Amino acid sequence: MIKRLAGVATVSSLCLLSLLSCQDEVSPIGSSIFKGDVSISVDSTTISFDAHTVPAINIDSRSVTNLIGNINVPEYGELSASYVTQLLAAGQLSIPDSIGVDRVDSISLILTAPRALAIGDTLAPQQLRVFSLTKPLPADINSSFDPAGYYNPQDPAATRNYTLSALALSDSTFQKSTLLYLAMPLPKQWGVDLFNAYREDADAFAWPSTFNKYFKGLYIAPSFGKGAMANILATRIMLYYHHFIERTVVENDEAVKKQVRMKDSICILSNAPEVLSSTNFKYTPSASLIAKINQGAQIVTAPLGYHVNFQFPVKKVLEEFWTSDENLKIINNLTLAIPAKPVDNEYGLTTPPDLLMILTKDIEDFFANGKVPDNRTSFRGQYSSARGRYEFASMRQYIVDLKNKKGEITPDDYDFTLIPVEINSETVSNYDGSSTVYITGCTPYLQRPAMAEISTDKALVVFTFTSQMIK
Repeated sequence: MIKRLAGVATVSSLCLLSLLSCQDEVSPIGSSIFKGDVSISVDSTTISFDAHTVPAINIDSRSVTNLIGNINVPEYGELSASYVTQLLAAGQLSIPDSIGVDRVDSISLILTAPRALAIGDTLAPQQLRVFSLTKPLPADINSSFDPAGYYNPQDPAATRNYTLSALALSDSTFQKSTLLYLAMPLPKQWGVDLFNAYREDADAFAWPSTFNKYFKGLYIAPSFGKGAMANILATRIMLYYHHFIERTVVENDEAVKKQVRMKDSICILSNAPEVLSSTNFKYTPSASLIAKINQGAQIVTAPLGYHVNFQFPVKKVLEEFWTSDENLKIINNLTLAIPAKPVDNEYGLTTPPDLLMILTKDIEDFFANGKVPDNRTSFRGQYSSARGRYEFASMRQYIVDLKNKKGEITPDDYDFTLIPVEINSETVSNYDGSSTVYITGCTPYLQRPAMAEISTDKALVVFTFTSQMIK
């Protein structure tokens, strides 16, 4: 079904000549450029796409942030998440040479979780276990990676019981704190070995590739609890040590100098963009979600599960442009808005903030090579909660390329897939006081589980072009 509202604004260029009529003489040079009418055509079309929901059982889940936990949402399904990560070593051991390995007190793992990204029952008791990897992670890792064989399940390095609640904090701290910290002790021998390794061969810690031969990484998995999931923003290993300083103290009304023990710590290892980190997912969609899809609903879920595939009606969009009589035509813009809404649930799962609209044939290459939307074959759609739709603001170059294409337009040119993504951007201030936003990264959406119902039968396409008949 197509509903079309077309507006055409026509400006006669002859009126420009009338502005010159008051002059005594008008040179005929260049006057022919004003002969003809200029039309700005705005074709606003509500159109139904040929679309369907497609399974997305594997995604590129490499990211600095990771998910951990288990949830079971009746409207979404059951999702289990663990993660594996290599760690980046501090370039230098910033401990004075005068301090020996005997001063090492302990070593611990600290996971940082944003409170706002917690999903489910934050008061539900949870437990996680930490394992040391026994061999390097594969470079082609994805969301279905099975860590079996990469660690010893009988030898956990740490176990931690926790909740995702911050109720134990004081009122003022609770209001100000946006992060939760899950700290757990690791074997002290880890700290001793790392300390000695730094002193013996600091160069081995300088590069991720060399350090990964010494320390393969961690596997962190939920071992108890359901109904809650956390986003782990940072995975850090802290080394604690002590040293002595001389201070003057008063004893028996007499000032004496005394050696005082001082505690200190450094972050010796951390996850980082330079090293591999990936979440392992197991997802089973709920019966109600499968029923909606079987009834024809277009559903996207994150971090994995379902995407939406559709055929963009590029030939219909270009039809008026091709059939207009004017011999000078310029495309101004093409925008797309696709209505969407959250799927009702009691776990707070909302719509993904951004969708990537990408030619289906380019998906694998896009994520494998860390590309960003180029507004030519891939586009960013931001969700507007006020208007209840994903808005793709600029598709001009896409339509220009197809207008100029030599040969027939094929399905590879208009077969698109909608994928929930996380957009990283950077704002740069310009000399005139304005600012420009540059997209620096685009990865599958891993912040928290999310889902949306897409109404591809009510998509709004706005195509604007300028035309003129040269006489």
